[in-house]
Amino acid sequence: MTQGLTNLINILNPRLIAPDKFRGQGSSNDGAPGTYGGHFLGQATAAALATVSDDRAVHSIHAYFLRGGTPGEPIDYEVERVRDGGAFSVRKVNASQNGRTAFELTASFTVPSDGKEIPTESPCDFAELPEPESLPTYRELMESHDPIPLPEDWAMRDYGLDMRVVNAPWTANGPSAAGGIRIWIKANGRAPDDPRLHAAMLAYQSDESLADNLLIPFGVTWGSQGVFSVSLDHAMWFHRPIDLNQWHFVEQWPITATHSRGVATGRVWSRDKKLVASFTQEVLMYID
Repeated sequence: MTQGLTNLINILNPRLIAPDKFRGQGSSNDGAPGTYGGHFLGQATAAALATVSDDRAVHSIHAYFLRGGTPGEPIDYEVERVRDGGAFSVRKVNASQNGRTAFELTASFTVPSDGKEIPTESPCDFAELPEPESLPTYRELMESHDPIPLPEDWAMRDYGLDMRVVNAPWTANGPSAAGGIRIWIKANGRAPDDPRLHAAMLAYQSDESLADNLLIPFGVTWGSQGVFSVSLDHAMWFHRPIDLNQWHFVEQWPITATHSRGVATGRVWSRDKKLVASFTQEVLMYID
């Protein structure tokens, strides 16, 4: 297991400090004054999962980012047990620092069951995608640029997930046909075979570059001078269990931007073309 993966697992293991109350370690190397949104998403999902029975898996999360958060400071998570039914459970999670709420999440869990399926069409060029192992690591990609296209603390950090970028403004391929960022992801090392951990890891990862898709049409990144971009809310649906010890393909693209707000969306595919998860985010953005 790499140090990056060890660090991520520690992040996604908030400590129980009282009944239904957890304390998670603060973020670091965020590349910005606020806390990385995925840090909140992953920890809050993990805290909520810790309060439901083992037969239930997360199937959706809906979150609001209320304050930027302070990197390096612990985050307290208080879980409210809203409902435990025969097949579904609902939890609300309040995340705070120094007594001030910074983030709120509602999560729903269900007992896995069989049912009718509607086939989902995978990306039209899925068969032509480069193999992830043939692409440079994220660090290698960033080091190939001068200057680095994103804030260095963020771009050069020790990642818990191995990311191989297929499409982005900072690759030779450029953005995808839909104008978005597409990447292969898997655990950076061997993660424990714990479905709850893998769900929290995917929630953490889902915020990594989603907002960047809305800046592509303007030729800037969130690290560019004169750019202000923060997440407002985030929704995610888990359609199938995920094993991040295997490669998965993440496709993202911008939907719309108006009145200083933008919406971007993404989907996660297994290597055998099964839709694993979907996610959408609204972003506040100002560009000089």
